[in-house]
Amino acid sequence: MPENGIRSTYSQCPFQIRMYDDAGLISTGTAFFYKRSDSLFLITNWHNFSGKHFLTKEPLSASGRFPTYIEANLSSYGDMSIVLPQGAFTTISQRMDIYKDYEPIWYEHPDLGSSCDVIALPLERPAHCPEFMHNAANLISDTRIPVKPGCTSFVIGFPRSISIGFGLPLWKSGYIASEPFYDVSIGGEISNVGGLIGGTKLPAFFLDTQTREGMSGAPVFAAYSGTWDTSDPYTDINPESPDFWSRDDIAMGYVAMEFVGCYSGRIGKTEEGAALGLCWRANVIEKICSSLVRAKHPHVS
Repeated sequence: MPENGIRSTYSQCPFQIRMYDDAGLISTGTAFFYKRSDSLFLITNWHNFSGKHFLTKEPLSASGRFPTYIEANLSSYGDMSIVLPQGAFTTISQRMDIYKDYEPIWYEHPDLGSSCDVIALPLERPAHCPEFMHNAANLISDTRIPVKPGCTSFVIGFPRSISIGFGLPLWKSGYIASEPFYDVSIGGEISNVGGLIGGTKLPAFFLDTQTREGMSGAPVFAAYSGTWDTSDPYTDINPESPDFWSRDDIAMGYVAMEFVGCYSGRIGKTEEGAALGLCWRANVIEKICSSLVRAKHPHVS
């Protein structure tokens, strides 16, 4: 870990994106890379690309504008044709098309479609973007931790477009606020039997965190400190068992982080009032990137 440099590889994961139409800038957000086999994807929220709320489908811009392309602020070694002399290092805004022949080129959830606020844009890493920057969120660490309510969570992105240094993100901390295995229900009502009824069930869990606009699409990491079985983090461990001290899959007094999903902000008046944000589970992203279902046009019925 360098003293005079980036001190966490997790800071090297996300990058800022800006949404544009022909009239100019509409909004900003966060994105990150996800890798599956040999394919690279840009992951962010559906509402960033569509300019609409993913459930109500209402325009997010007061003027009704929606993006026709994005720009991503990627760490780059510049060349003379861009901005900087060869070998100079900074972030450079790079245009990325999201439509081809007026059709979306991003992928959406095969079952939920636009009711899932996560999309995947296939792309090649730009030639000037070094391999050591913008690490794919799912490949930073293969250590599994017990992800459970009360775990510290970090949403790493660009609140209100703030960055530091040459374009590095900020860390907003919080806690996992619901049982991560169970879907959340948005707009449900109280019931005499079971939990909320009605509403919309989403493959996500709640975070208790004070995030801000501009962080939509940020990667979410959970942190755990203690002792656990790294091969099965949800099993009980017994230090009295005969083989305990010879095992190599026990983390003792250890701190680790695990990629757990994609953040999409507050999604309703009830959740906003309760200071709850939404984290779409990592397996949602995996399903999108494995299914490769092309998105339907968000502005054509």
